[in-house]
Amino acid sequence: MNTPFIRSIVLYVSDTSASRRFYEHALGLEASGTNSGRVEFDVGGTRLLLHPTSVDEQDRASARHGRTEVYFMVDDLDASLDRLRQEGAEVIQEVAEQPWGERDAAVLDPDGFPLFLTQALG
Repeated sequence: MNTPFIRSIVLYVSDTSASRRFYEHALGLEASGTNSGRVEFDVGGTRLLLHPTSVDEQDRASARHGRTEVYFMVDDLDASLDRLRQEGAEVIQEVAEQPWGERDAAVLDPDGFPLFLTQALG
């Protein structure tokens, strides 16, 4: 049996256009496609899907935000965090060295999903 890996992460967003701009401009991702209002990004073999929601779905999704975290490996954590600040992202964790050999920081995307940026130490 092959080792499992994450194939897709779906984020239910209130404004697909605003979220797309955020992920394209702040993180430098390039949309690989759109389908039925969804926007898809290929992030190192994993698909990140931004899926539009209705108001009722937003209420349900907001109740789950505390259980959802997305981690992006970056080459330059400080530059990435600076770019996110310039895009208006709320920083919820400043850069910190972790005992497992990484530095990370966290921001909120336009719908309040926590995004962690991680860089290997050394």
